[in-house]
Amino acid sequence: MGKDLIPKVAWASSRRAFLYRGTLALGGALLGGPVFAAEQVCRLTEPEILGPFYRFGAPLRSQLAGPEEPGERLVLTGTVFSSDCHSPLRGALIEVWQANSAGLYDTLKPGNFTEASTFHLRGTLQTDAQGRYVIETVMPGRYPVPPNLPGLEKYAGMMRPAHIHFRVMESLHIPLTTQLYFKGDPFIATDPWADHKPSLAIALEQDGKIRRGVFDIVLARGF
Repeated sequence: MGKDLIPKVAWASSRRAFLYRGTLALGGALLGGPVFAAEQVCRLTEPEILGPFYRFGAPLRSQLAGPEEPGERLVLTGTVFSSDCHSPLRGALIEVWQANSAGLYDTLKPGNFTEASTFHLRGTLQTDAQGRYVIETVMPGRYPVPPNLPGLEKYAGMMRPAHIHFRVMESLHIPLTTQLYFKGDPFIATDPWADHKPSLAIALEQDGKIRRGVFDIVLARGF
């Protein structure tokens, strides 16, 4: 008789444990508790400084670097989302600019946003119906902060990690200016901007001769 009771007791105990765990999970979901929080954290993309090398009026294009551009090929993909991290934003406008593989921009006049000259490694693009974008370029080089930049004098000579600048706009959302960094860059730890915003650094995967990365962007609602 005792042997007959063992399976029943074990089954009842297992059933109670299952119901208890189920109740906790349901309660956590109803109360907004931590049960699902770890997997569903939604954060706005952090802003960054515009930097002194922005120029207004970059042409419409997603291929920033032509086939003759020196440097390691880089393809960035991503989706622009609304503040719920779920709703993709169709037609969001993205401006992007960067240094070349040697760490040089296409302008020798930092802060002259309307300089009239050829745009190089700069572009403006829009997200598709699913909020997605693709950028074809090369890995940007690192460079020291130039001297005598207004407001940045104390950082002169400091080596900046490799980065790409983004400005993202959509009619019902607050415009975002930010920078994209790359995990593993040793200069992130000493950079006064990148060091405090690890969410802006992405991992890259090697795909033959191309490095690929994903940078999703979340905008704050403006209304």
